[in-house]
Amino acid sequence: MFQNCFITIITFTVCCLSVVNPSIQVADETTCAGYNACHTVYQNKLNVHLVPYYHADVGWIKTPDQYFYEKVQYIISSVITYLQENPARRFIQVETAFFHMWWKLQTDETRSKAIELIDKGQLEIANGAWTINDETSTHYQSIIDQFTLGYRFLEDAVGKCARPKVAWRIGPDGYSREQTSLLSQIGVDAIFVDNIDYRDKSDRRFKGTMEMLWRGSSSLGNDSAIFTSVLQNHDFPSGFCFDVNCNEVEITSIVTDPDSPEYNWEAITLQFAEYVEEEASFYHMNNILVTAGGDLAWRNSKQVFDNIDKLLEGIRKFKPTLNDGREINVIYSTPACYVKAVNFFMELNNVTLSVKTDDFVPYSDGMYSFLTGLFTSRPTSKRLERQANNLHQVSKQVAAFGANPYGAVSDLSRALGIFQHHNAITGTEREAVKNAYHKMIVAGMEAAISKVSDSFASILGAANPLNLKSCLLSNVSICEESNKDQFNVLVYNPLARNVSHYVQIPVNDGTWKVTDPTGKEVANQLTDPVRSFDTAANYTNSTSLPKVLFFKAENLPAVGYRVYTFQRTNTTSIAVKAKAVTADPIGFEDRYVSFNPDTGILKSITLNGFTLGVRQALLYYRGENDSSGAYTFRPEAEAVKFDDVQTDVLIDDGELVREVRQVWTNWTSQIIRIYKDEDFIEFDWVVGPIDTQDQVGKEVISRYSTDLYPNNTFYTDSNGREMIYRKKNHRETYQYTEEDPQSGNYFPVNTRILVKDDKYEFAVLPDRSEGGSSLSTGEIELMLHRVTTGDDHHGLDQNLDEIEYFQPVIARGSHFVTLGTSSIGNDGRTMAAVERDIAQRKHLQPWLFYTTEDVPVKELSFLNKELPPNIHLLTLESWNDTNSFLIRLEHILEEGEDPNLSKEVTVDLQDLFKTVKIRSMVEYMLAANTPLEESKRFDWAQMEDNLDPSSPLRKENRLGRDPTDLKIALAPMQIRTFVADVEIQSLHN
Repeated sequence: MFQNCFITIITFTVCCLSVVNPSIQVADETTCAGYNACHTVYQNKLNVHLVPYYHADVGWIKTPDQYFYEKVQYIISSVITYLQENPARRFIQVETAFFHMWWKLQTDETRSKAIELIDKGQLEIANGAWTINDETSTHYQSIIDQFTLGYRFLEDAVGKCARPKVAWRIGPDGYSREQTSLLSQIGVDAIFVDNIDYRDKSDRRFKGTMEMLWRGSSSLGNDSAIFTSVLQNHDFPSGFCFDVNCNEVEITSIVTDPDSPEYNWEAITLQFAEYVEEEASFYHMNNILVTAGGDLAWRNSKQVFDNIDKLLEGIRKFKPTLNDGREINVIYSTPACYVKAVNFFMELNNVTLSVKTDDFVPYSDGMYSFLTGLFTSRPTSKRLERQANNLHQVSKQVAAFGANPYGAVSDLSRALGIFQHHNAITGTEREAVKNAYHKMIVAGMEAAISKVSDSFASILGAANPLNLKSCLLSNVSICEESNKDQFNVLVYNPLARNVSHYVQIPVNDGTWKVTDPTGKEVANQLTDPVRSFDTAANYTNSTSLPKVLFFKAENLPAVGYRVYTFQRTNTTSIAVKAKAVTADPIGFEDRYVSFNPDTGILKSITLNGFTLGVRQALLYYRGENDSSGAYTFRPEAEAVKFDDVQTDVLIDDGELVREVRQVWTNWTSQIIRIYKDEDFIEFDWVVGPIDTQDQVGKEVISRYSTDLYPNNTFYTDSNGREMIYRKKNHRETYQYTEEDPQSGNYFPVNTRILVKDDKYEFAVLPDRSEGGSSLSTGEIELMLHRVTTGDDHHGLDQNLDEIEYFQPVIARGSHFVTLGTSSIGNDGRTMAAVERDIAQRKHLQPWLFYTTEDVPVKELSFLNKELPPNIHLLTLESWNDTNSFLIRLEHILEEGEDPNLSKEVTVDLQDLFKTVKIRSMVEYMLAANTPLEESKRFDWAQMEDNLDPSSPLRKENRLGRDPTDLKIALAPMQIRTFVADVEIQSLHN
């Protein structure tokens, strides 16, 4: 909530710079060594693929720039130098954000050497996204964008040989199913992971199932399955660390001179043979992958390469064998070469793998150590990311219609790409690094707002600058743009369908007249802020506005806007007088809430034609001081109730909105808000500064207890897309133990969590990623905010105790609660369809731009027609130049979720846009770097084709499409990506 935009910490290198020199020759795919660069493997030997790499967090203990300038730039330069000494050597580069920073500093000669190494297959790009993103607290739209950003830079700077073949996912604390689905659509051949539950890993080691085929989607068929390998660890093998980062006890140096008293060549070679024999017992094939690297390793690449050269030579010289008599073939390798060898072995020997259909969430690295606190840690950061993404999509759309080239909002694109990192959006970075992240994101947002203003001025032919502004602190009642007696608000809707939205604007006291472009007066309503935010106002030298104005922006045009004019007509409004709650329903005729007047606690909700018993309250867990931290959630006992709650009816006769305010303590409160014609109830909560004067950490939750009986089952989304079945104290693939009854049952919730039985369904949709669970049947709880007074010993070495405006941070957010029948509702939709509609509208809300200037066109849609309700315009941005757009279309429902909307849909993009004519479209893989016709993935024989012959999911049904054919078919959950050749036309033609 409190985005601290004003702290000067570190300036990140995210500015829009030209990093591609057209004079440097980049390769086309025909010159790429690709899989041909892989060293020889033998079917009668154990092939050991030694994979050199380094791991560098794009922010954690230090900022990205600190890591880069102190260490990472030297790692990359050293590797580039010493790869050239021996063509047999191999290395993988993972984080494109760092590679981009390094690239900018290099001469053309050094860049050409790097390109040559990539072309020859010595340097392999693994993963290729801007960062290794977190997989628990991220939304799929942001994940796709940061992959696209990284892939686009690599394609432009290096060429086709840099296209990643695998996803190296070392670092995230848990792995989601949706990430796997997205990676299958990106087109990679394999995923490599490490941080899975210690019981799961132990079980897989015992059963020899460390490798599997992971099917990422129940809707997209077996083509969503990817070969997945769980690594034993992500460091140098114990006893074989040749890096300067190794401590003095662990560091090893191979001495090959037999006359030296330190001679150890044969001994180390034989020890390594023993090590790989043990490792091979867990994988049951004739290939194993051994990592040679770790955190910030390889600064002295010569030292490491020289020792590995000696190890490989020692294997050839001393010829150690396994207990079964087989020889060992140790080679420099890459993850892609390893997958090639495994795929060939499986096909040759008719080997099958287990098939995984769930996820690796949550992650526990030991008993009493579930890393589920990070699902909620730093809630204001998680909300800031959602707001920034909202603006990112808006600004990309407007910049495209304004004929801006690719990269017009690159500051924000790169800032968001960095923030997807698994130590950023998770809240597991240090406080100073968080502040620097916020500074970077806000700077990107401000630059994007400026670009939108300039673009609109160009599009509309404005005689003067429009000076559009946004209020990034309006959630704490700070908005200098509305601290006036008269102003205009341009309300932009980024969705490709008309949307009605209740707008909230902080204003001065008084009576207000709001008019639409026709001059018609729009009903509005004033209320008091959810609480005082004077501290934030004083710190920022701003004014905390005393009132909040609501109005309904009805039927906002699709991918378009409407301008509303605000004028204060009186300086005093009718005072809002709170009164005690009674047993009488509060709300409107067909949507209302009821309370128990004795306790002040919610009793029931009526919505969508149905009434359900629902009790809701805020509670808190007391954290174990030495266990709960930024990563882990480990309460000392069950959640504790606050002493009492004061429940008052704030507005019971409002024309648009009715409100009930509840206060538990002076730092914990909420407003329950009922809208006249919405299919949800809003719970607007504020938590903080959390009181820790007793030296006990507290983790605050909102718990909803319903009358449903789903037998301890519930569902959570995976990165905002497909839903995953959950059951308390249960895992699909291994025996779960119940030592942590709360934290062990927590899961990430990005857009919704629900419970249902055979009659009703109840869902809660948060406005950011939160940790959540159902610890008792029919219950849902979501964690809102947390402060710990101890460190959890996962490397951060800092309590999770955020400070903002010189006080512990305050978090504000919303839950959107909906309910209905488990079958078809009164409006002809299932609850799944209703929930997805709400999730879309809340994830990409209409964005407000303020101005006192005249906007020459008061209402505009950039579309000639809306898209169907189950089709989402996921991406619209300029691509190669001003005559090229990147367009993604997404079917937002799963197969079987709705009898009408979960069907294949064909949309015609001919004449879709008002000012843009699409001349042709070429289909690409999801990250937009590889044309569909150039994509190739390994086949896994056991994953038989299970798609309908005519399905658009079939690649062969999409190949050969005439580029001028603009009729696009989409199956449930399918995303299709196109680069369109366009002609941008004047609005005034």
